[in-house]
Amino acid sequence: MRMNMLFAALALVFLAAGSAGALEIALPPETATYKASTLPGYQLVQRNCMTCHAAQYASSQPPASPRAYWEATVKKMKKPFGAQFADEDVPAMVDYLVKTYGAERGAAAATVPATAQPAAAVAASAGGKDAKTLLASNGCMACHAIGQRVVGPGFAEVAAKYKGSDTDSSVAVAVSIRHGGSGKWGAVPMPPFSQLSEADAAVLARYVLSR
Repeated sequence: MRMNMLFAALALVFLAAGSAGALEIALPPETATYKASTLPGYQLVQRNCMTCHAAQYASSQPPASPRAYWEATVKKMKKPFGAQFADEDVPAMVDYLVKTYGAERGAAAATVPATAQPAAAVAASAGGKDAKTLLASNGCMACHAIGQRVVGPGFAEVAAKYKGSDTDSSVAVAVSIRHGGSGKWGAVPMPPFSQLSEADAAVLARYVLSR
């Protein structure tokens, strides 16, 4: 009899726990950024790493960590964790990380302000490309889709938000593409794509807003 009463009491506890509403936790928007650098891997790390975790991940690693450690870490993100970046991006990403946060910090190239662009990056985007080429070459579809949210908002959602806006929507979206931001569409920040020229960012902005 006492055993039956114990089971009944436990059942009531579990029922009460199940009926309680789920606890919602609002995280603050991500504001940390990777240290700006003229090293080619800087732009790749911004584009490939911040879609999944904060920039503090790199700065919290052991400062004496050698190149092999960073190479193993980057490769781990790709496999088994499934990060979407090309194998050929790995050497430049590792070089930036070890020279910025690891054992080779003294060998790093001079850093530049976050708003500045390396001359090579400007030249690479100055020729002007169509929207689909720009989407593919900058990995945009790893985080976005046309009609649905992935990591970031779908293009149709962005277009709907700016529809009927009094501001120049294409300019606002182009600025967000080149400079990034956080807090507009959730907790995951939009990394800056400052390697894009203003003209190419405008092409992408018009494409997004036309969806």
